[in-house]
Amino acid sequence: MLGMFVIELDRPWRHTPFPVNGFHLRKFDQIQFLKTCCKFVYIDPGKGASPQSKSPTQLTILSSARKQSPESAELRVRPDIYPRTRSVRQEIDEASRLYSQLESQLDRVIENAREHRPLGLTEIYRLAGATIACVIRNPDAFIWYLNTSEQGDCLLKHSIRATIWATIFACHIGMAKDEIESLFVGTLLADIGMAKFSPQFVRKKGSFSRAEYLHYQKHVGIGVDILRTEENISQQVIGIVRAHHERHDGRGFPRRQRGDQIPVAARIANLAYSYERMLRRSSEADLSPATAISRLYKQRKIKFADQLVYEFIKALGMFPAGSVVELASGEVGIVTEQNPNQRLTPRVTVVTNARKQRRSKFELINQGEQKDQELVRPITRSLQRGSHGIDPGNFTDGLFGRRIGIGKLALRF
Repeated sequence: MLGMFVIELDRPWRHTPFPVNGFHLRKFDQIQFLKTCCKFVYIDPGKGASPQSKSPTQLTILSSARKQSPESAELRVRPDIYPRTRSVRQEIDEASRLYSQLESQLDRVIENAREHRPLGLTEIYRLAGATIACVIRNPDAFIWYLNTSEQGDCLLKHSIRATIWATIFACHIGMAKDEIESLFVGTLLADIGMAKFSPQFVRKKGSFSRAEYLHYQKHVGIGVDILRTEENISQQVIGIVRAHHERHDGRGFPRRQRGDQIPVAARIANLAYSYERMLRRSSEADLSPATAISRLYKQRKIKFADQLVYEFIKALGMFPAGSVVELASGEVGIVTEQNPNQRLTPRVTVVTNARKQRRSKFELINQGEQKDQELVRPITRSLQRGSHGIDPGNFTDGLFGRRIGIGKLALRF
C-alpha cells in the first residue's frame, strides 16, 4: 500500500533499481513495478504510514485508464535466439558507420519522395541487413552510440533512431530475421509522408495547434499512398506505416484501432518512436535514458500493452548504455554494457570519486557481482552539464579504446 516503507526484498538489492537503504512507496507505479521484480517484500511499520485501502474515487487517472484498456494476446518472446558474439569495443565503430550511411540514404529517399520519383530502396534494404547483424552481435554498441552522439542534419533523423530502437527490441524478443527486416524498413519509412510537408513544419518545436495537428495526421495516409506505388514493398511494411500512430487504448489515429487490432510490428514501431520523442523533446531536454524508460513504463496499458513495455525495458535495461548514474558510495559512473541475464544490474565504469572529482584511472564494476556498489539514481543531462561536468560522449575513447586506422581497417586499442 502507499506510504509503506520497504526495508528488504526477496532478492538482492543489486538485482533491482531500488535504493539499497529502503524506500517509501509513494506512487501506484512503484507498486506495479515492484511486482515485476519481487514476489514479496518486507516493510517497517514504524517508518511508513499504516496500510490503507484506496477507494475507487481515490484512484489516479492513469489507474482508471488502465482498467478500461483492452487485454492483449501474449507476445511470443524468445530472448536466447540471438546471443551476443562481440563486445561494444568491437562494434561501436560499425554502429557509427551504419548510422551515417542510413542518414545519407534516408535523405536521398526523402528527396525522391518529394520529387515524385521512385524511392529506390535497394540500398536501404542492404543497410537493414547490415544494421540488424550489428545489433545481433551486440545491441549495446548502438544503444551507446544513440545515447551519446550528436544528432545529424537528416530531415527525419528521428526515424533512423526509432528504427534502431525497434530493431533492438525485435532482436531481444527473437523475431525472425525477415520479420525484423520488414519492421526495420516500415519503421524507417513510417513518417515518409512528411516529406510532402515543408521543412519548417517538420522541424517545428513545441506543441501543435489543433489545425497543425490535423495537418500532421495526414502524413500517415500520404505515406501509405507513396509506398503503394513502389514495387516489391510488402504489406507488412505498409501496415506499419498505416498503423504506427494507433494506440492500445484506441485513442490513436487514423483509424482508432485498439489492442490486438493493431499489428504487432506497428505497435513496436510506435513504442520506439515514443521512446525517441521522450529523449529528444526540446521542452524536456534534461531527460536521461533511464528517466525516459520510467516515463515509458507509466504508459503501459494506455498507449501500449503492458508486456510490450516490460520487454522493451528488458531489451534496453533500466539503465541503458550511456546512462550517467550515481552509486551509493557517491561516486558517478557511466553504464557501458548490460548483463544479458541481469538487465537491472549493468556493467558500470566509475569515472569520479565520491566528491565528484574525475578519477585519473577508471574502474569497471559488474553490478551483477557487486554487493556494495548499488545504483542510486540516474543523473539528468542538466546535472551532467552542471557541477558533474560529465558528457558520456566524451568518454568513448577512454572506455572503449582509441581508434587507430582508416575506415573498416581501424581498430580500437
